[in-house]
Amino acid sequence: MMASFSGLLLWALTATSLIAAGNNRLQRGFGLLILLASPWLLGLLSFPSLATLGLATGLLLKHKLRPLLAAWLLLSGLVLYASALGFIAYDIYALGYAPQVILIWCAISLGLAWQQGHRALAYAWLAALALYSLGVLESRNLWDAMLDPIAMIVGGVSLLRWLWGKKH
Repeated sequence: MMASFSGLLLWALTATSLIAAGNNRLQRGFGLLILLASPWLLGLLSFPSLATLGLATGLLLKHKLRPLLAAWLLLSGLVLYASALGFIAYDIYALGYAPQVILIWCAISLGLAWQQGHRALAYAWLAALALYSLGVLESRNLWDAMLDPIAMIVGGVSLLRWLWGKKH
């Protein structure tokens, strides 16, 4: 029961950030869609990662997702999910159950987010590490708190928008 409530709360916070920060109808509409669909999203995707919440909050705070950080999110997600789906022989997702190894990824990610000026994402990742160590997250896998398909897709779309703008 508590996990369902906290999951709905995370989806609602993500949606509210998108609605409040939306500088166009598409962003506000997407935020409203997430808010209305949050019970189904919770069932389909479970909790959003704190990275997704950090990216949405970054919109509210006018933090830019710079190309290097966007590429890091995309590459990290592609490797993680390719591994989880069996396209890579080694299961990187399983490392999240004993996260000492992925703390290197966490340190790189935090440093990169901070250096690239996306403080909301850096703080969200710090919160994920703290909440994970306290054992209050739904999942016992640290990857679930740090990265999800939505954060990966946001990184990919942001990178494509940057590349498109560079050409035109």
